[in-house]
Amino acid sequence: MNSAWLVHAPQGYGKWPLLQRAAAALLCESPQSPAASAGEASRLPSALTAHRACGHCASCALLAAGTHPDFLIAAPEALWTQLGLHLADEPSARSEAKTAASHDIRIEQIRRLNDWAVSTSHRGRAKVALVYPLDALNPAAANALLKTLEEPPEDVQFLLGAHRVDAVLPTLRSRCRLVALPRPSMAEAQSQLGPLGSAAAKEAVLAWSQGAVYQPNPAAGLEWAEALIDAVARQAALEVSSSVLPPPPDPMVGVETLLKMGSDLQRVLAGGAPIYLPQKAQALTAMASRTRPLRLTGALRTWTLRQRLAGFPLNQALASDALLLEFAQLFSRGD
Repeated sequence: MNSAWLVHAPQGYGKWPLLQRAAAALLCESPQSPAASAGEASRLPSALTAHRACGHCASCALLAAGTHPDFLIAAPEALWTQLGLHLADEPSARSEAKTAASHDIRIEQIRRLNDWAVSTSHRGRAKVALVYPLDALNPAAANALLKTLEEPPEDVQFLLGAHRVDAVLPTLRSRCRLVALPRPSMAEAQSQLGPLGSAAAKEAVLAWSQGAVYQPNPAAGLEWAEALIDAVARQAALEVSSSVLPPPPDPMVGVETLLKMGSDLQRVLAGGAPIYLPQKAQALTAMASRTRPLRLTGALRTWTLRQRLAGFPLNQALASDALLLEFAQLFSRGD
């Protein structure tokens, strides 16, 4: 039987907390039943939800302190804070000759994992390795992990998470039991959003994030999108000027926001309903009547390219100005 589970789903579907809970249950010395809520149990195989950690045993205490010797995480340094990890003081896990945190899982991390995997369990029980996200492995690291998964140690359980399973090496995928994590249910998503505000506000965020509510900020860009729509509406009889449009929170959020808005405009032009901004359906219909399909398609191509380059250092002010100008040109009278 394979010792590696690969749970894959878009960002924000809750892979990380689910994998953490599964790891805690596997390491717990007094696992409890039943394990999961109905929503969680319906999204993961029973093998990963049959038990839950007790939270009181010595193993759970070590895990909570981040010092469990039989648990190892490999994740990009750039995500440590977001994931709640505190590994910055581990020299073996840090990039050498680098000042910026890496967005990749580096080969040094996988070599460390491989050495750890063949060592004896400190507590005489199972060992758990959590690699997240698997699609952040650089090529050298992916090949190094593959060698271990080809002949995995018997007492090591590998829990792997990926945002895009198609970006994972086929040879790695073939060594894992694949789990496609469904979108969170409405009840789970509502619970995750917590005291966000009114029911209408929650519904707007759910639509905007398309259920990906486990992101750090599932509403990122929503307020700006609504402000843009209102600004265009105020210039209904005029050509839209970028100078009167509100600036984006930052270029990366701006690009993602414009891609969602552009997608909704395409749906409206094709006679469909918007999915990201259903509460603005009437305003989007009016906006769609002021642009052309080819112009919108060109803008979406431009924004997709900008999204791919979002990790490169850019002048923030110039990048924001460019986004506003491209958006305004959708509604210009010229060709």
